[in-house]
Amino acid sequence: MDASTGLDARKTLEVTLPSDNEILMTRTFNAPRALVWEAMTTPEHVRKWYGFRDHTMPVCEMDVRIGGSWRYVSRMADGQEIEFYGTYREIVPPERIVFTEIFAPFPDTESVVTSEFVEENGATRFSCRVWYPSKEVRDMVLSTGMDTGAAVSYDRLAEVIETLK
Repeated sequence: MDASTGLDARKTLEVTLPSDNEILMTRTFNAPRALVWEAMTTPEHVRKWYGFRDHTMPVCEMDVRIGGSWRYVSRMADGQEIEFYGTYREIVPPERIVFTEIFAPFPDTESVVTSEFVEENGATRFSCRVWYPSKEVRDMVLSTGMDTGAAVSYDRLAEVIETLK
């Protein structure tokens, strides 16, 4: 396994394309959904798992309420920063959260992220459906290696969840 990218991490994340405008990511976490929810909606926890292992997160702002905003800035090992931000549209703890996502260099291109948490026998099946404004945008996102980045982040999330048990 590559320590910085976690290339083996893709084995833990299922990525499918349910439509021309969507990416669906599914992963099971060995923890109750309330704990997974906490780790995904609390800035102090998100800072520990979001992004590749060699990234830091100097900005993690989350106002987790309908109409609240969020903003993440990750810093890569070479110092380059990557910024995403958006607004929360729907929040049903610990079952479902819907928010917009904008990659800062493309402020006119908004995606919508719908995450659902389903508890089954003490584990949580997490699904994250991202809707893009076009197939071209979806395919451009896929070409960046976002599936690998998401898999690494979710593996790191699983590690954070273990520390919260």
